[in-house]
Amino acid sequence: MQWKIHGQRPIYENSWVNVWLTDVETPDGNRWEHHVVKLRHLAVAAVVNERREVLMMWRHRFITNAWAWELPMGLVEEGETPAEAAARGVLEETG
Repeated sequence: MQWKIHGQRPIYENSWVNVWLTDVETPDGNRWEHHVVKLRHLAVAAVVNERREVLMMWRHRFITNAWAWELPMGLVEEGETPAEAAARGVLEETG
């Protein structure tokens, strides 16, 4: 039971996230425009030392107004492999 896509169009785009309106129809015949969030490819790194400790960052996120531990990450740039992006993200975010 797949949904049928009749078309889609971007309504907001930037370098991190794109929002599209997609004209969809469910198997029961209902049809409407559905919001779709498309993220760019992201690479996340788990750096583990010889004592099996994991490198993490203590960061504040304004959306939730909360502090939390996060793994280093970054966007995969044009011509870059996910492994290269993960290594770059670790260097840029943790030094």
